[in-house]
Amino acid sequence: MRIFNQLVFDGYVTGTAQNVYSDSQYYPLLGLADQLSVSGYTAQVTGTTPTLTVQVEQSFDNVRWQNRNATAEVNAATLSTTGETNVQGQDGNPTARPTLAFARLRITLGAASGTPNAQVRLWVTGRDRSEA
Repeated sequence: MRIFNQLVFDGYVTGTAQNVYSDSQYYPLLGLADQLSVSGYTAQVTGTTPTLTVQVEQSFDNVRWQNRNATAEVNAATLSTTGETNVQGQDGNPTARPTLAFARLRITLGAASGTPNAQVRLWVTGRDRSEA
């Protein structure tokens, strides 16, 4: 059953050298769900062959973070520099891994060369997959 659908990131991301994270006010909300689906789009993209990666990270104490899954939920999606690009991903089977109390999105851009830039908007849908 769906628990929530929330816009968790709406910002301009620049460069490949830094990680950008979803807003910290949503960390407890994202941690409530057994399964997270990420969807969104990019616009105003520049760079040479730009890509977007979105990885769900989780934490039990809101200080030490780890990847929820081995592969990023949105894994190096190729972005258009001439229009919007829709992106979508899911964090996999909740019975195959632990789900901790806090979760966030780590957002990174990649490029073949130069400095990529993109306006990024990401929504997360949280689902409860328990069999109660």
